[in-house]
Order: sequence, then C-alpha cells, then structure tokens
Amino acid sequence: MKKQKRRRILLAAVMWVLSLLVILPMVLVILNSLKTPAEADIMSMELPSSLRWENFKVVLIEGRVFSSFLNSAIITVCGVLLSAGLGTMAAFALARNRSRLNKIVHKYFMAGLVLPVQLISLIEVLKGLHLYNKYAGLILVYVAIFLPMTVMLSYGAFQSLPKEMDEAAVVDGCTPMRLFIQVILPLTKPVITTIAVTLFMFIWNDFQFPLYLITDSNKWTLVMGVYGFMGKFSSQWNLVCAHILVSSVPVIVVYLSGQKYIVDGMVAGAVKG
Repeated sequence: MKKQKRRRILLAAVMWVLSLLVILPMVLVILNSLKTPAEADIMSMELPSSLRWENFKVVLIEGRVFSSFLNSAIITVCGVLLSAGLGTMAAFALARNRSRLNKIVHKYFMAGLVLPVQLISLIEVLKGLHLYNKYAGLILVYVAIFLPMTVMLSYGAFQSLPKEMDEAAVVDGCTPMRLFIQVILPLTKPVITTIAVTLFMFIWNDFQFPLYLITDSNKWTLVMGVYGFMGKFSSQWNLVCAHILVSSVPVIVVYLSGQKYIVDGMVAGAVKG
C-alpha cells in the first residue's frame, strides 16, 4: 500500500510539473499582452501596473486579424473535412473488406506516417499543377499529409465493430453510404472527434507549409499574420503577445469542446485488428 501511495504521489508531482510547463508560458503571454511596451520588454511574470485592453484593439486593426482569421478558417475547415471524410471512408472500406489488395493499400497508407515531405519537390509539383500560392494547393498538401493518420486512428475503431451490425443494417435497406453515415459514424464519435480536433490543431497552428507555399500576404493564415506582425512591431512585445493570444483562442475553444472524447478516441483508434 505504501509503494502504491508513493507511486501516486510521484505521478501527481510529475503531472503537476508537466502542467506548469504548459500553463506558465500561457500565463506569461496573457500578462504581457496587457502591459505597456516598457513593462513587456522585461517579459516578467509581474502583474501589469494597469490593464491596457487597447493593445487588442491595435492588434485587430494593424494586424489584419479578421482577414487572416478568414484565411485560416477556410484552409483549416476544408483540410479537416477532406482529411477526416476521405480518411474515415477509406478506413471503413479497408477494415470491412480485408482482401490482399486492401491490406497492401493499408500498408501504403501507414508508410505515409514515416515518409518525410520534400519541400523543394513539393513546391515544383504545385507549380506544375498551377496550385502554388493558392488555397487549394495548401489544402491538398494537408489532406495528403494527414490521410495516413486519419486512416490509422479510424481503422482500428471500425474493426472493433461487429460485422453482423452491417449485415443487419443492409437487410433493413441501408445503402453503404447510409450505413457509414447513420450507423458507423455515430458509434465511433470519440474517434471522429479526436481526428477532427487533432487535425484542426495541427493545421491551424502550422507555420511551415504556409510559409513556403503561400507567398501572397493577403492569403496568409493567422499564424503567418503573427510572423508578419512581429516583423512590424518587434520592439512592442505587448502587441506581439496580444496577437499570439488572439491566434490561440480558436484552438483552445475547439480543444476544450472536444477534449472529453479525445482519450476515448485514442484508445479506440489503437485497437489492433
């Protein structure tokens, strides 16, 4: 009993330390976003002498937040819907029909989890397809990158569902698409939510691919907007922190909305068939 108690105390201490590693930087950003430029230059955890809410007004106007937000929303929503939709449908077909060809296709998807992305080749391909510096090109890149992860997570969950349920639904008159949408997806809601939230966080926060694949500043995402804003207001860290905080709000809201499904989804997606 004493050993178990010590292990629990040690585990709790480790979790607290890990939590502080995440919480403290966020607190630092929040505090400095409400300070004067002189106070923010120190980057301390001290409370601001007065709350300068006008910092956020400057960010919204000078940082072109609304246009960058719209760009991020278009790219992220389309990327999530296409990746999650195509990936789950592919995983359902592969899990329910385990032929030799489908097993090869499944292994091909899994290879996509470890194969690196060559940016120079990718840029040349997009230029050849006239998709460079366009929303569609960036969205298709995200779909190609995240399809393997979507297939991996949903494949195990679909395999855990009994095939007799499919047969009963077909006998009742369900078409394959209706079976997938009305029967399978509701039963795997934790996995689908996990996939959607994970993809949203990755795509919304991604900096690398918009940096290389989008050259027009009018098409920049919100993260790229922070990058441009830092170049313009590099000496005013209070405004930079305010912009970072504004950019983080959608991710925090989406994650908190779906966090109760994430653990269940990860466990269900890890089921080996």
